[in-house]
Amino acid sequence: MSHLKRKQIYLDEESDRALKRLALTSKISEAEHIRRAVKKYIAKHKGKIAEEDPIRKLIGLCGKPDGPTDASIHHDRYLYGKQV
Repeated sequence: MSHLKRKQIYLDEESDRALKRLALTSKISEAEHIRRAVKKYIAKHKGKIAEEDPIRKLIGLCGKPDGPTDASIHHDRYLYGKQV
């Protein structure tokens, strides 16, 4: 197993009870069940995550002759549409 990072999460009572029962009956820790669920969720949404990355919008933007010259200063405007 690779190096693990500590995360803190909050669960509603029903999910907490169900996770505890699952861990007891399966003899697999709650943390391992959560890790497996997160891996499945990420795998399911992997393509979506990469497509929605706002940084991708900047690729090639400044290399265009009519592209912005202030992208290093006003990057939030170009990434997220925020006015500074």
